[in-house]
Amino acid sequence: MNEVIQHIHWINHGVALGYLIACYLFFFSLAEGTHIVSHLSWLYYRQDNYRPLEKVGSFLPFIILCLVSLFLVADLGHPERAMTMAYHWNWTAPVAYGFYVVLLCIISYAFHAYYLFLPEMIVKARTGKGLAGLYRLLAGKLETGNTDDIRGRHHAKERFWANASVTMSIVGLIYLGFMLSSFKGRVAWNSAVMIFIFISQGLSTGAAFLILFSQIKNIIGSPSATDVAEQETYLSGLARFLKYALLVQAIVWGVYLLQLHFVGQGGKAIIYLLLSGPRSSQFWMLQIAVGLVIPFVLTFAKAGRSSGGIRFIAAAAAILGAFFGIVNLFIGGQMLPMTSHQWEKVPPDPEKITFAVIITALILVIFLVSYKILPYENIQSEEV
Repeated sequence: MNEVIQHIHWINHGVALGYLIACYLFFFSLAEGTHIVSHLSWLYYRQDNYRPLEKVGSFLPFIILCLVSLFLVADLGHPERAMTMAYHWNWTAPVAYGFYVVLLCIISYAFHAYYLFLPEMIVKARTGKGLAGLYRLLAGKLETGNTDDIRGRHHAKERFWANASVTMSIVGLIYLGFMLSSFKGRVAWNSAVMIFIFISQGLSTGAAFLILFSQIKNIIGSPSATDVAEQETYLSGLARFLKYALLVQAIVWGVYLLQLHFVGQGGKAIIYLLLSGPRSSQFWMLQIAVGLVIPFVLTFAKAGRSSGGIRFIAAAAAILGAFFGIVNLFIGGQMLPMTSHQWEKVPPDPEKITFAVIITALILVIFLVSYKILPYENIQSEEV
């Protein structure tokens, strides 16, 4: 009569953090990686005709980070509480640090992009043509001299913000891995390898993003034939960097899967989930075949790296595969059952997916409009 009776109830937790958060992680790492690759490429080339590509790698990540927080806000049950993190600080919550990491990245990107565009804006403002009024408003005081003279006066400020922004980009990628690995209840995330996954994916998508949108810039913009020919050299070099970044990404994922093999039953379940379970088709077809194999093969030979069309396809495939890499890791990591024997289900949420598509389209539109407004190309020829 006094026996202890124990009742066990299986609870389906479901996928609480859905595709909007996965989009946030992807675009955050994309922006950080793009800026890092852009800055490292400038340090390698150090030539003025590379600057149009550096502008792409500074201004466009700034736009992404300005909009990326909308994914988080939309995913909240109460979006109006999003600003709580700004005035109610919780030092023990890893997610709370993201508010300030993103904010500092946005500020540093904005100043870096401003000083990159400033010389061309001043010269164009003095001409009184086209968008001269807008350039005058943005530039403030109209200095004398050509773009080289103006850039020389602001060189120290531009390099300061360049170094500050690339430092924040590195911190941002480390933060993403650190934040995800802090969820101790999720076997797929609770690993230091998360940091290296985000760094490797950030660098590969960053190189792909620069290739993709620099070529779009050259198609819809108005660079001279000489500028296009000079930038082809850099785009070919970025394609070569992409090839090695994809190789590093594959190695990091291999280490991640190997590490899961030694963390017990949960780790083996995640391996099964990815390799032959519910996420296997997305893993093998989209992440591996489309995201790694195809772009690596296309950029392996010099002929492929020198072809604009092949580079474009390789870059688009790498970005698509990286997105599904984040989805497989983030969504798949929540599908491992915690208190039952069945895989957790991903609930259909068409409204949030539609919102993610709209924000992505908005980012793309802003990119395209910026090519028509901002002076991406060098304009020494206009200063005569």
